[in-house]
Amino acid sequence: MAESDRRHSIVVYMVNGHPLDIPGEPHTFEWFHGNRSFKEDLQDLIGPFNPQDVAVIVDPLPGGQGWQNMLSGLLDHRIRLVVTHLALFSSAQRQQLIGVCAQVGAQLVTPSDAGRNMTPGDRRIAP
Repeated sequence: MAESDRRHSIVVYMVNGHPLDIPGEPHTFEWFHGNRSFKEDLQDLIGPFNPQDVAVIVDPLPGGQGWQNMLSGLLDHRIRLVVTHLALFSSAQRQQLIGVCAQVGAQLVTPSDAGRNMTPGDRRIAP
């Protein structure tokens, strides 16, 4: 495979059951907002993209098998852009992800507030 063909992947890394979620409350730490389409939310973060270039990795906890697969994909130069929220990770994991992305030349995109600053009129809150 030619080098130009190997760097077309966009990975969205998400965690279910994050420690910042409040037990018994659905989606309290939700940084992708389900009341709009995934494509619209992602486009807000990274701009126009080809949906065929996107892979979504969901781990039950931060640093699971999906994390390992993502790091391997980065080191193999199969991933050119990672979209995730850094609040999901331990300090060591954040530094590892930032360092690996810098080492391989991949872009790391993170949302700014994970929805913590939403108000009732915010477009991201479901009616």
